[in-house]
Amino acid sequence: MKNLGLTIWIVVGAACAIVLFQIKEEVNALEGQLAQVESQIKRDKEAIRILQAEWSYLNRPERLARLSSQYLELKPLDPAQIVTLSDLPYKDQEQVPGTSIKLPGSATPASAEVTE
Repeated sequence: MKNLGLTIWIVVGAACAIVLFQIKEEVNALEGQLAQVESQIKRDKEAIRILQAEWSYLNRPERLARLSSQYLELKPLDPAQIVTLSDLPYKDQEQVPGTSIKLPGSATPASAEVTE
């Protein structure tokens, strides 16, 4: 009986040692993964800072003005281009005043009556 108790305690102690060793190895592996993730986060943050600096450099107003004048051919707005609401033609007008543009059809929608 005494030998049986001692054998049980030895087996339990050995099992605990094995489980403890496995847990230690898992923790070491997880710490390695954590270190990799943290270093990746550092690299990503540095890349973000570099991209933000590059974005600020590329969006300088004088550079954008030079590029827009070079490629967009934009011109300042002429006051004659601005119209008021009263200058716009109504749908029921047949011709726009002051021009030779004729408006198509009448302003009334076509009725869809069904006769049986």
